[in-house]
Amino acid sequence: MIFIRCKKCGNDNPIYFYKGSKGFYCRRCIGFSGKTISEQDEDDNEVVDCSYYLNFSLSKRQKEISDKLVSLLKAGNSVLIEAVCGAGKTELVYQAISYYLSQKKKVGFAISRRQVVLELKERLQKDFKNLKVIAVCQGYNKVIKGDLIICTTHQLFRYYKYFDLLIIDEPDGYPYKDNSLLQNIAANSSKGQIVYLTATADERLLDMVNTNKIKYLYLPKRPTNKPLIVPKVVYCDQVLMYLLMLYYCYLLKDIPVIVFVPTIKLCNILAKCLSIWFTTIAINSKTDNKQFLIQQFKERKYQICVSTTILERGITIKPVSVIVLHCQHPVYDKASLIQISGRVGRDVNDDRGRCIFLTSERSKKIDECLKQIQKANNS
Repeated sequence: MIFIRCKKCGNDNPIYFYKGSKGFYCRRCIGFSGKTISEQDEDDNEVVDCSYYLNFSLSKRQKEISDKLVSLLKAGNSVLIEAVCGAGKTELVYQAISYYLSQKKKVGFAISRRQVVLELKERLQKDFKNLKVIAVCQGYNKVIKGDLIICTTHQLFRYYKYFDLLIIDEPDGYPYKDNSLLQNIAANSSKGQIVYLTATADERLLDMVNTNKIKYLYLPKRPTNKPLIVPKVVYCDQVLMYLLMLYYCYLLKDIPVIVFVPTIKLCNILAKCLSIWFTTIAINSKTDNKQFLIQQFKERKYQICVSTTILERGITIKPVSVIVLHCQHPVYDKASLIQISGRVGRDVNDDRGRCIFLTSERSKKIDECLKQIQKANNS
């Protein structure tokens, strides 16, 4: 029996292999095709100017986490950083990125969602002014080599044993969570340390911490030290739920409002209804020009944005209020509810944002969400 292991996804199960005219093919990841690069394809890295510029100073707690992270990485450890929404997770890894690049090593930053990749690329290019920062995602895959690579987790198949430091943002989010194929592809793209960044660590990550496979750092406060917004939960029937939603849209209309709904169908229908009273947009996975619409919403061209959970992570709007409909729906879990509520309260100078959960029944995930937010506030 011939033993074969796929370089892309790590599969070694013979039932997934097919022998064609050009050798063996792995059916498990055959859909991941295109230009690739590996350690063997690279000459020695050039020395780059990896200094970075922030228009603010890290808080004392942020600086402590940043310093500890670099120390743990230097010692050869991979690390999980659990930091509450709005704690500045991205800035926590700047020092580590700069250190690795100064050592002529390769750094990648992987995120599940395309629109977040594009936003982060612009942000990091602004802060690391002298680097070539590239985005690799759907529609942006002709150039796959740069000083700092920002990509979706799907695109990591292009980088076999390439990164000395791989940062995976929101590894507990869809579609990376519970996806062994993507997790194996990510593992195969790293030849060094991995940093996991999240506000809602799942059981898989915590098990890795408990078995000492990775180290753990925790940041329970935002830089302002202001408490996280605790959602107001309203239990009501469906008719009253929509009346209350409309009431809160009027009550909170002085700042942008995101109304989260569980399905695309409801997203589109509700946006049309709300447009009778407010300037309204709908954003979901089927929406064209998502980036353009999000930017217009940030610029207050619209009062209301009706969205599915596609906007639960990776978007910052200052200030903003949030209303969540049908919190009992299976599409929401504890992590998504925490992430959604974490969109609120990020503006240092404007504390008008509110978070409202509307639900027809009490559920464990809502109680756990409230408990975790209150725990962070008491830390």
